[in-house]
Amino acid sequence: MELQVGDLCKHFKGRSLLEKNIYEIVATNAIYTGENTKEPLDDLVIYKNIFQEGKMFVREYKDLVEELAQEKQHEYGQMTRIQKLTEEEIELVRSEPFQKEKLSYMERQK
Repeated sequence: MELQVGDLCKHFKGRSLLEKNIYEIVATNAIYTGENTKEPLDDLVIYKNIFQEGKMFVREYKDLVEELAQEKQHEYGQMTRIQKLTEEEIELVRSEPFQKEKLSYMERQK
């Protein structure tokens, strides 16, 4: 799987799209050059939760696309930690009814 800026992806946790975190890829190939590491971390991906204002994350590309253990694949119906949304899922996520239901679901989870 190749991640590109603007891709919408779902995290594996959650049984339905409503329960899963939905992320937008903000940047790829970022490099961490801070003093707290012996070697620079490269091939980092910056991504944000599209339903939570200000929630941005950074993770190594290889970690995001790693294959899940078989039991997690079976439990969550997803092979990798994050997976690109299909065209149908993108259409659904962008729909007003889904957005309202997602925000309501998130509020109930607090």
